Amino acid sequence: MIDRLRYCLAVLGMITLPSGLLFWFVIHPWARWWRTLGPSRTYIIVLPVLVVFGALLFRVRAPLLGADLGRNGTLIATGLMLYGVMTWLELQYWRQLSITTLVGVPELSYAEHRQSKLLQDGIYRVVRHPRYLSAAIGVFANALIINYEGMYILILCLFPAGYVMLLFEERELVDRFGEAYRKYQREVPQIIPRLPRAR
Repeated sequence: MIDRLRYCLAVLGMITLPSGLLFWFVIHPWARWWRTLGPSRTYIIVLPVLVVFGALLFRVRAPLLGADLGRNGTLIATGLMLYGVMTWLELQYWRQLSITTLVGVPELSYAEHRQSKLLQDGIYRVVRHPRYLSAAIGVFANALIINYEGMYILILCLFPAGYVMLLFEERELVDRFGEAYRKYQREVPQIIPRLPRAR
């Protein structure tokens, strides 16, 4: 039962993680152009491409997953602890983000783009991108629990690609908020929280 669950999670991760990353890679670099179309048209264009991409990944899931490295109690326990950290982070930023923000509507709408507010309270006082931190922890936790060779290889690809996407998002935020965001960049770490300084 646990091995079947590990396999299902591995297939799900192998399809959704690259597809989700592709979505943001399509949106962030060309956000200004997508904004001229608006959210609805953008999703109508982009989502079918992602579905096809996900279907192609599903067809080649076996070679992508690679060897099953087996169930490992220590790795599962570590992964579950990391899930706890990820869940805490998610609860922190969910307090401040609407569903529309989570799915990218401000990036795709001129009205939302103009009206949006720079978040600097709560978890956003500690890191500028808690969603990326949470996602990184969650992806690593998944890999430990799933323990398939392909998931570790996927992480090696996702982390650098995710960092490039983060740079695109930062550029978009500077475009949206200007000097206020540049000041925020100087004051708050991007993704790794600073340890408090000893007095």
